[in-house]
Amino acid sequence: MHDQTPPLRFRTPPGWPTPSSEWVELFQGAEPTAGWSPAADVPPAPARWTFWVPTRALRRRVPRSALVLLSVGAAVTVASFVVAVVLWALGLPAVFALPTLVAGAALWVVGVVRYGDRISEAVAEVRAWSAARRAGELPPRVAQAHPDVAPDEALAAWDADAWTVPSARPFHEGTPSRAIPRAQHVLAGVTAGVAALVLLGGAVVAAVPAVDSVGQELSAASSTDGSGPSADDPSGGDDAPQPGWASDDGSIKTYWLAADDEWEATCDMTPGTTTCDPWEITSDHSCTAIVTVGFFASADDDQPSRIEERTVTLTKGVPLVLVENYDEEASDIGDVTCATGDETDGDRVTATQHEDTTVADADVPAGCDEEDCVAFAVTPSADCAAAAVQFTVDAAVGSLTKPHDVAVVTPLHAGKVTDVFVGGTEHAADVHAGAVTCRTASDQPGYAANS
Repeated sequence: MHDQTPPLRFRTPPGWPTPSSEWVELFQGAEPTAGWSPAADVPPAPARWTFWVPTRALRRRVPRSALVLLSVGAAVTVASFVVAVVLWALGLPAVFALPTLVAGAALWVVGVVRYGDRISEAVAEVRAWSAARRAGELPPRVAQAHPDVAPDEALAAWDADAWTVPSARPFHEGTPSRAIPRAQHVLAGVTAGVAALVLLGGAVVAAVPAVDSVGQELSAASSTDGSGPSADDPSGGDDAPQPGWASDDGSIKTYWLAADDEWEATCDMTPGTTTCDPWEITSDHSCTAIVTVGFFASADDDQPSRIEERTVTLTKGVPLVLVENYDEEASDIGDVTCATGDETDGDRVTATQHEDTTVADADVPAGCDEEDCVAFAVTPSADCAAAAVQFTVDAAVGSLTKPHDVAVVTPLHAGKVTDVFVGGTEHAADVHAGAVTCRTASDQPGYAANS
């Protein structure tokens, strides 16, 4: 897949239509004035809303020296601390590890600060470049799209097309927010705090005489669980999955995936401009499960405006991501129940599935520019307005382990090929097609929203 990712990704505020790719391309980094919205019936964005976030394409513009500096600093800091603990546990002078510990912590903090500054500078450059490009390219594009009307009317029609609204408001650009620099400053502060704690721990280890029992405890505590700092995430953390519904016995749990990597490898692999949520489901046992999903016209509603059920296959210890696209403002999982008897016998849809290597670039979803992906051509034997097409992915993506399952909810038409994109890998051999199900329930069960 060709990397055509824009430097900045537009975050659509709640209740807004998704702008066209052409609008995103021409308005990179442009932020509206406070209270502006695309149309009169569209609510303003929440206060302090972050409209643009950097993508990997922008981060690639940052000189490697900044990333190398923080990576080397983090590695030297952690290695020096481990050496100090080992020396202390063996009864040897741990003070010899202090110089490299201090130097590593300094390089780490300086590297994170320099990296954050370069990100902010790159965002400012993209914003300036986009404004100059927009001034030169937007008028001829508008005139070409609407050649038979006056310039003002043509621009209004182009804006309406870009936001898919009957009548759009003229865009009024405001002062760029400090959201991205502020986020980089927070990251630098967190990293400085972590480095200071590691440095303090190393100094304590060097100063306190070794005691066998205490030394054994510290040696055990020095082992890492894989959640520490890295070159990609110097702060040692990321947007964690948000807990949702859970069964009474805790054997089945659901989470809303909040991080960019997981969203780009699931929701961003689906076409269209509707709202999308990636729901992770984990289970302590394997079963065919019925998932009850509620869709809310407003995020403030206590009860959903409609309820639908999906049939999926849960495997013990393997997380499954249910990818839901919808037109409402929010979704939520109200129940996950393992089926009994012949409860789901009629839900399975016979379908052929194979890798599709002939997808045109224009039909490839944006997520394939962020994460590697594989297209699968699915040809069903029957129509289904909301089929669950399930795959097993033998690759790790963010917090999703290797392997993990993905169930994409999509409309299918009998005998017609529908491309379903699976993210997280570029190798078709890593993706294993599972069941295609279509559940229609005439008597919907009750629904209890998460608290």
